[in-house]
Amino acid sequence: MFVISKTHVGMVRTVNEDALLTIGPELFALADGMGGYAAGDTASKEALQVLQQEAEKFKPLTGAELCAAMRSAVQQANAHIRRMAQTEEKYHDMGTTLVAVYLAADGKAYAANVGDSRLYTWREGVLQQITRDHSYVAELLASGEITAQEAFKHPQKNIILRAVGAEDELEVDCFTIELTEATKLLLCSDGLSDMVADSQISAILQEHQTAAAAEALLEAALDNGGRDNVSLILIDLTPAEEDKRS
Repeated sequence: MFVISKTHVGMVRTVNEDALLTIGPELFALADGMGGYAAGDTASKEALQVLQQEAEKFKPLTGAELCAAMRSAVQQANAHIRRMAQTEEKYHDMGTTLVAVYLAADGKAYAANVGDSRLYTWREGVLQQITRDHSYVAELLASGEITAQEAFKHPQKNIILRAVGAEDELEVDCFTIELTEATKLLLCSDGLSDMVADSQISAILQEHQTAAAAEALLEAALDNGGRDNVSLILIDLTPAEEDKRS
């Protein structure tokens, strides 16, 4: 397995409110904070810190029990951020997206997400978005009111319907992913997915080995405008001897 992460403030923002967590070889997570400079930055880091503290509980678990534990960890992060927002005015209304992947003992990956940071799989030349965006535009797309092309360019893409820290009660999605040695997992903030279409992401993963692909994805987001912070974690499950070509 080979893992590489990248984060960049982008071409417009002055503060990077994204946070990354890589606790190999099992847990990988990404959070995209919101709520202003100090608040967004704090929300993303605090959410991942809670997730990290809870991660030891994941190790013996698989299946529905692991999904339940991951949901509980994200809900604890939600409660923690809510408490911070209520006790310090500068953190009022802060929140964060969160997407996490755990590579479990049963050989499967389990993913939890809130918001519009994404998890993709890429294998045999096919890119698939595993998570579902909790956003206004995603709802329009799901109902058939707009096309995928219209969704990619929609001016209200930034409206998030679910975030860690936004409400006292938080619904957390969980997904189970069958893995092969040819699978790559891509976690990313909307700073990548809003700037780089799925077709371009797939082409980059097709054309480059893992390390070069991660750099090319970041450069593509910046070249296409870099209007937000850009963050990604790329996990290649290829056996280690093949990683050296990356």
